[in-house]
Amino acid sequence: MHIRERLLERLITLRKRAGLSARNLSFKIGRSEYYISRIESGKYNPSIHDLEKIVEACDSSLQELFSEQFDSYRVDRDIIDKLHGLSTKEKDAVLSLLVLVFKRKEDEEDII
Repeated sequence: MHIRERLLERLITLRKRAGLSARNLSFKIGRSEYYISRIESGKYNPSIHDLEKIVEACDSSLQELFSEQFDSYRVDRDIIDKLHGLSTKEKDAVLSLLVLVFKRKEDEEDII
C-alpha cells in the first residue's frame, strides 16, 4: 500500500474512531460533506491546514496521523472500545483468555 493510500485509510479511521460521520466532520472544520468524501475517496488532496483541522476535529494530531505506530494504536483502541461494552464477567473471561495466549507465547519462546 502506498503512503497516500495509507494516509487516506488513517484519516477515515480517525474520523470513525472519533464517532464522526463525514457530515459531522464537515461541520466541525467548516467544509462541505462533498469535500470530505472527495478527500476520503482519494479524489482531492487536502492542504496541510485542512489536515490539521481534520485531525483536531477527530481529537488527534498530525503526529499520530503520520506515526509508524498508527496501526498498532488503532488496534489497541479498537480492543479497548470493544471491552467497554462488556460486563465485568465478560471482561474477566477475556482477561483469562489473554493470560493463556501470553503463557503459550512464553512457552513457545522457551522452546526456541
